[in-house]
Amino acid sequence: MKATETTILKFIGGEDKVFIIPPFQRNYEWTIEQCEELFDDILNAVKSKKNHYLGNIIYYEGENNGASFSENILIDGQQRVTTILLLLCAIRDITTDDTLKKKIDRKYLKNEDSDDSYRVRLKQTDYDEGCFERLVDGNFGTDETGKIAENYRRFKELIIGSNIDPKDLFEIIPKLEVVEVNLQTSALETVQTVFEKINSTGKPLSAADLLRNYLLITNNAKEQERLYKNYWVKIEEIITTEHISEFVKDYLIMKICEDVEKAEVYKDFKNYVLSYNLSHEDVLKDMRDYAPFYNAILTIDSKNAKLDRELLILKYLASSDMYCLFMYILKRCADEKTDTVPIFNLIRCFLTRFRIVGASGGGGALRSVVHTLIEKMQDNQIKCTFDDIQFELSNSSSKSGRYPDDTDFKEALMISKKQNHSYGRAILLSIEEFETKNLPVDFDDVTIEHLMPQTPSDWWIKNLGGKDKAEHTYNNYLNCIGNLAPLSGAYNSENSNKPWPEKVKIMKDVQFKTTKEILTKTDWNEAAIIERNANLADRACKAILAPIPRTRPYSSQKSFDDFVPGIYPITDLDTDMNGTDIKSVTIEGKEFALESWNQLLVKVSEYVLKIDSAKFDNIVKTNLLHKDKKSKNPLEFDPILSEDKTLVNAGKKIGASKYFAEGNISCSRARFFTNQLIQQYGLVDSCTITVDIKSE
Repeated sequence: MKATETTILKFIGGEDKVFIIPPFQRNYEWTIEQCEELFDDILNAVKSKKNHYLGNIIYYEGENNGASFSENILIDGQQRVTTILLLLCAIRDITTDDTLKKKIDRKYLKNEDSDDSYRVRLKQTDYDEGCFERLVDGNFGTDETGKIAENYRRFKELIIGSNIDPKDLFEIIPKLEVVEVNLQTSALETVQTVFEKINSTGKPLSAADLLRNYLLITNNAKEQERLYKNYWVKIEEIITTEHISEFVKDYLIMKICEDVEKAEVYKDFKNYVLSYNLSHEDVLKDMRDYAPFYNAILTIDSKNAKLDRELLILKYLASSDMYCLFMYILKRCADEKTDTVPIFNLIRCFLTRFRIVGASGGGGALRSVVHTLIEKMQDNQIKCTFDDIQFELSNSSSKSGRYPDDTDFKEALMISKKQNHSYGRAILLSIEEFETKNLPVDFDDVTIEHLMPQTPSDWWIKNLGGKDKAEHTYNNYLNCIGNLAPLSGAYNSENSNKPWPEKVKIMKDVQFKTTKEILTKTDWNEAAIIERNANLADRACKAILAPIPRTRPYSSQKSFDDFVPGIYPITDLDTDMNGTDIKSVTIEGKEFALESWNQLLVKVSEYVLKIDSAKFDNIVKTNLLHKDKKSKNPLEFDPILSEDKTLVNAGKKIGASKYFAEGNISCSRARFFTNQLIQQYGLVDSCTITVDIKSE
């Protein structure tokens, strides 16, 4: 890296120089106010007889540099360089001095002897390129719009209003100093690191902005443009820039099957690309291929009316955590030419029940279900079919991420839970569609009315039996399914908290079966709600597909009634010890105290490493202990023991060695992998663990 103090004109000027703003950088964004401030700084530099520091300009040399021209790719300072060139264009177009006109053109704006691709000295982004070239060429029209046009016109006004001869103004510009920083490297990793650090101190870039730069940056300007136009532009056209960051995050989650924090998207994406040694073009192509499916999810426009209906209802069920799964299934089914509608109907039924029951695991439990499904389909453990997905959802290993059965679902519907109202539209319209095979109103136009209103009037308090009785009824039944009814938007605004007889009159022409059937009720009170509760809950269980009978126990289902604390051989992998406390491990008569299960493998590794370090090194290098997935390891399955801490989750250092063990590890996995390690050393008969029931 070489930094040189110079002036802006010396930096821009010279024979056959070309400056390239990479096509994936931001468009020109300087405001009129910023241009006015720069113009004032120039005038003040004359008055004070002091130079004005304009800032750093950071670039690296493109691989097309040769004897005939110098190709410089800007990574910081492009906004300032563009602004100075706009000012020079304004001076050129106002002055009557032909010599000055030619000097500005030939020395700062154009390369007269270069081919057309390098004729204009500064190559702008696609968005600004046409306007800027017309300005440089003197073909600038009065109808030009955008920041370049606005700022050029403002500079002309400022020059004319300053009463300074354009030639004198041109002589002032050399007082603008810059520090040109030539990175002097062909290592794109270094360029990207500098880019990241620059942008961490200014206006923050989105993960998509940083990723775009990372995937498209090359030493060859033409290659940059090819990648940009063939891939990134097409992705933006399909997804729209507004949703690019969401798409990038969901695409990454789909690939690694792990949660990704919003602030960590860019870092995790880079790790994914580097871990698998992926070609940037292959990643861009894959993202472009997935983009149409993601757009179909966002816009509810898959060109399949039945599928769009499922996607719409899923949207109302707050399904954004599942978009990565939806995208995977849509593309997989398109590739395999299978029908997506039954699968999405199944997912809709699962999510409806999941939302109403309000599984204790919340969003994390749902994401875990999603990640497991994608991972198993990617590894071909299950097929992307209705039957396989139904089986997997029905047999989720986590109780908090379960597919609720009829018992749980019916119970949740019949109590006053806020989510019953939030997701009531999906429930009630599922009943309507199941029973009538027809919906008279578009899903978007349906609202869900509280029959007993959310804010009770004096009439309702009296009707429900007085203040105390009304309070009891509201607390227990306001948001249960029996007190909810579908209406069109026009009805809902009129109903409000009117007395029941008036509500009945207003609803007399309603199109929905589940609403019409209650209009014969002369009163609406606790008894009526309870009766309708049971009725609608039973009908919802029929309309919304239930899980198939479980064939696997929940991993979290645990009763310690039959568990006996004590000493167990390390080879005992059958006894269920999930939820217990490990107290110690004993190897060859030596006992080592432990505080948690994730210390077991670490402590045993320390012990056997001292016995035979060469054997341990071979175990690590051959990846003998490994997982069944490849989210971190580029060539093989993810290791449990590694010299590279980034390849294991929450890596724990093994003593003072260079090795790390998996730190985020369950009781059963800790026992399984420790048993594998001990077997390699022939110590299975002399290794035991002491286990106790977890204290409350």
